[in-house]
Amino acid sequence: MTLPSDVRLAWRRVPAGLARRTVSRALLAELLPGAEFVSRCPACGGDHGRIRVVGMDASASVSYAAGWAFALAVPGRMRVGLDAVPADTDGLDRVLSGGDARAWARVEAVLKADGRGLAVDPARVHVTDPFAPGSDWSARIDDGTPVAGWDVAGPPGTVVAVAADPAPPL
Repeated sequence: MTLPSDVRLAWRRVPAGLARRTVSRALLAELLPGAEFVSRCPACGGDHGRIRVVGMDASASVSYAAGWAFALAVPGRMRVGLDAVPADTDGLDRVLSGGDARAWARVEAVLKADGRGLAVDPARVHVTDPFAPGSDWSARIDDGTPVAGWDVAGPPGTVVAVAADPAPPL
């Protein structure tokens, strides 16, 4: 499925010896020129966790898989989440009933869009048929606000999912 035109996704291989965060921040800088990016963990205060965009009205998310860095940017302040997973990942059924790489990428994208990440039990995410026009699927955490989701073609060997709150029009 194709993402809405204002949702921009990019990825780049992470070169040996370079921090993956350096690559994801470079991708974000290309997607949102002039913006700054801050991530601060609410639990420990460390330089990791949900990305906030400073200097412009936009939202972003990043992910990493199989030697790739992925970055997502969208104008406006909306909840967005991006996840990429190696396509051959196994053992996910231990944390997600019936879980495969596609199911996990969707759940993780929803948890990132929610903002709490893995502080929420992945089993609380319920993926259903799409409710938003143009989306591939929908999901909600328990009975919470639904988000729209897209399965996106990524580099070979990866599965990529994007989740976004459809309340502000995409």
